[in-house]
Amino acid sequence: MFYKRRKRKKRMSGMMNHLRWKLEEKTVLPISLRPKYIEERNEIGQLEIDSIIGKKHETAAIISIVDRCSRMIWLIKVKYPNYYYTLNKIRKFIEENKITIKSITVDNGLEFKTLGITVKRLYVKIYKCNSYCSFQSGTNKRENAIARWFILKGKSMSNICFKIASMTRQIFEVKKTSQHYFFFLNRF
Repeated sequence: MFYKRRKRKKRMSGMMNHLRWKLEEKTVLPISLRPKYIEERNEIGQLEIDSIIGKKHETAAIISIVDRCSRMIWLIKVKYPNYYYTLNKIRKFIEENKITIKSITVDNGLEFKTLGITVKRLYVKIYKCNSYCSFQSGTNKRENAIARWFILKGKSMSNICFKIASMTRQIFEVKKTSQHYFFFLNRF
């Protein structure tokens, strides 16, 4: 009897499958549906967001926002890495600094659980990486490694962002990240 009931439930849920994926209405999509032109890194506004968390019992964290094209990095210090607090901090930071956004790539961290609500206001799509696939947001992972070189106790966050942006990069033919970012910003 239990077996029959279980089978019946499964069949009934299958009847609603056609309503699950309406891609035009979704704001949070899997990374496999990300368009190929984002991979080419030809335009500013394709962002990757990740968090840098310190020691195990430490409550503070750093949210890093990286532009895929220019590798420009913005760091936000967050007191509590829960999703509601992080959501408000990211939204305020983007609105205050007027960062151009066309799409956002995010990993599966709990702090980005409700980021889709904020992005719906900005009319942007979020692409979520698969679990245990850190290579899908490789730009951000590399920039986080560079940021960890500079993060010491008692250091100012804005100073760190400036130091990272003023580093020369071989990928940009020995130009600075900030020069590359403003070149693309003025081009469009």
